[in-house]
Amino acid sequence: MSPIPSARPLSPTGLLTAVPGLLGFIPDRSIVVLAFGDDPRIVRTAMRHDLVFDDDGELVPALAELFSSLAEVCVRNEVRAAVLVIVDDRFPAADLRYRRVCGIADRRFSEIGGIATGFVIPEFTEGGRWLTVWEAGRDPLVHGSIIPIARDAPTRGRLGDPQSSPTALQRAVRTGHGVLARRSDMEAMLAPLDHCAGPHLDEVDHGASAGVDQMDTADETDETDDASLLRAVVHQVIVASGPRRPDEAADLDCAEVTRLGVALTRLPVRDAALSFAVTDLRGAAESLWRELARRLRGPAQASAATMLAHLHYINGEGGHAGVALDHALRADPHWSLATLLDSALRGGLAPHLLHDMIDDCYDVAERLGVPLPAPTLERDAG
Repeated sequence: MSPIPSARPLSPTGLLTAVPGLLGFIPDRSIVVLAFGDDPRIVRTAMRHDLVFDDDGELVPALAELFSSLAEVCVRNEVRAAVLVIVDDRFPAADLRYRRVCGIADRRFSEIGGIATGFVIPEFTEGGRWLTVWEAGRDPLVHGSIIPIARDAPTRGRLGDPQSSPTALQRAVRTGHGVLARRSDMEAMLAPLDHCAGPHLDEVDHGASAGVDQMDTADETDETDDASLLRAVVHQVIVASGPRRPDEAADLDCAEVTRLGVALTRLPVRDAALSFAVTDLRGAAESLWRELARRLRGPAQASAATMLAHLHYINGEGGHAGVALDHALRADPHWSLATLLDSALRGGLAPHLLHDMIDDCYDVAERLGVPLPAPTLERDAG
C-alpha cells in the first residue's frame, strides 16, 4: 500500500514534544518506539523501555532481544513505520553508542522497513535540545512503509513545553491526568495506606484464597449476595463522583473497606463493575479502585489494582496500566485477570479490543438486577 498522498509528514519538534503526553509521564534514560499505521500524522502507539548500559558504558546484549519483541508487536499490529526516540543524558547526544542503538533496532525492525528516523534527547524539558542520529533514507514503498518525518526536516532543534503540548492537553481533558514528572510518580499514587481512615484497624477478610480469582460457587454466596455487593460498589462509585480534592482520600471505615474488598473478589461483582471504565463515572471509579488498591492487601488488593489497570488500559493509558498491573501482581502473582492483562499489554494488544468483554460485563449486571451507567467511551479510544 502506498503512502497517503495528502498526508504531510510531521515536524520533529512537534512530534518529540508530544512524547510525554503520549506516555503520560516524562521519560528518562529510556527507549521510546513510536509506531505509525496508514496515516503518518497519527502515532498509533508509544512503547517505552529502560535504556541499559553495562558498567563499561556499552550496550547490554538484551537490547537486541528487546527490539525483537517490540518489532514482533509492530508486525502483529500492522505497523507501517517506526520512529526511535532515545532519552539519555549519560553521553553526548552525538555519541556513537546511540547510533549503534538505532542500528540494532533498524535490523530488528526490518520487516516493516527498519527505523524511519532516530532521535536523541538528553532531557525532556522546554527548550531541551534534540538531535537526529539516524535517517533510513529508504524508498517509502519498501515493505509498504510510510514516512512520518519529512526528509527535508531539520536535524536538530529545541523542544516545546511537554506539559502544554496539544497531546498533553488532550490527555488531561480526556482522562483528568496531566503529564507526570516521571514514572515513579505513578508508583507513588499507589503507595500503601492503612486499611481504613479511622484509628480502629480490623483484620481484613479478603474473601478469596491467595493464588486464584475466587470462583462463583453457590455454597459460598448466591446471586442475591452478589447483587447486594454490587450495589455497595455502585454506591461508593457515586459517592466518589462527588466534590473532593484530587489528593483527598475517601472516608471509608474499616467495615466498608472490608466489604468492598470482598465484593471485588467476587467474579460477578468484579466483572460487572469493570463496566465503569467506559462510562461517565470513569474518574470516580478510578479514584475508588486506586483507594482500595492502597488500603487492601492480598487477593483483594490484587483485584482492585487489576480493575484500575483495566480502566487505564481500555482508555489508552498504557503507562498507568502497567504500573497498576505491577502493583496487582506484587499483591498476588497468580491473580488471573492481572496476568491476562499484563500479557496483553506487553504483547501490544490494542486498547479498543478490550471492548469485546464490556457487553458481557453489562450482561452480568443485568442478570444481578443492578442498573449501571451507559457506556460513553468510543470503541476506538486509545
